[in-house]
Amino acid sequence: MTFRTLPITARQLQATEARLQAIYDAAKRGLRGDNLALAAGMLPIEFRRLCEMDPMAALAEQKGRADAEAELAKVMMDAALAGD
Repeated sequence: MTFRTLPITARQLQATEARLQAIYDAAKRGLRGDNLALAAGMLPIEFRRLCEMDPMAALAEQKGRADAEAELAKVMMDAALAGD
């Protein structure tokens, strides 16, 4: 998505599987707030509305963060156990 293709007005969005996956992926990469929304293909206002209307959107964000933290914790634990 380029700047020229950004929508001018907020659209009505649904928490489709693809939309939830985009939110999850952006959250897993460590993005938050407006940057997460834009990386997931939404305007920030759209993301906030979607989270209010459908708790699955907020859960997808939380799950992405949790999975990223778990992966990092495993890397750190493996390194510590290996003597690093």
